[in-house]
Amino acid sequence: MGLVFSLMREAVVKRSIKDFTRFSRNQFYPAAMRTVSLIIVVSVTFAGCASGQRSVIAGLSYPTAYQQALVEYPGDENVDPSVIKNFVDFLSNLGAADTGSRAAELYSPKLYFSDALMLTSRRSKVVEHFQGLVDNGASVEVTILRILVEQADVYLVWAMTAEFRPINQPVTSKTIGITHLRFDRGGQVILHQDFWDTGLGFYQQIPVLGRVIKGINSRFVAEDSIQ
Repeated sequence: MGLVFSLMREAVVKRSIKDFTRFSRNQFYPAAMRTVSLIIVVSVTFAGCASGQRSVIAGLSYPTAYQQALVEYPGDENVDPSVIKNFVDFLSNLGAADTGSRAAELYSPKLYFSDALMLTSRRSKVVEHFQGLVDNGASVEVTILRILVEQADVYLVWAMTAEFRPINQPVTSKTIGITHLRFDRGGQVILHQDFWDTGLGFYQQIPVLGRVIKGINSRFVAEDSIQ
């Protein structure tokens, strides 16, 4: 994460001072690095991906926390289809006025939740997270493409279109992903893990930050070996 942050900061600063004289660059560079650092941190925090969220569960990184959650939250193997339907309805109507209250009903007080923007074990944080969509006026449209059920594991394949306002102008983001769910015997969610590309589907849409992410991504694109 530190390497990515450094590359982002350096790319933005170099782009902003490319037309400066050598003297101006030397004078401006240190201050610019500090300023851009602040911009990046604020942008990421505003988007809800503060690095501190990654250590909420016993100081674990999210891949490790997910593996541990698979053991700690085995889930009910006999999930009623109506329970899945209720959650699909919820996911398909994110941003509706009752999003927060519905989240409070659907999720268990003690759970594992990670949607790539937030990692928590508390329902109150999940409710606050979803209520933020309503409070911030975000427009979210989720289309369920496929539902896969294997004993206690429920997988929802979805396509999402979201309109949000990261800074001044509204932007539209389109992405695809998968949600892995497990429910308890009462039909409440005890495990929620999303798999989606936040770089392409979210952060790349943010002005300045998006251009930096695209620049970093280009360094890791493999050459096409097909002649």
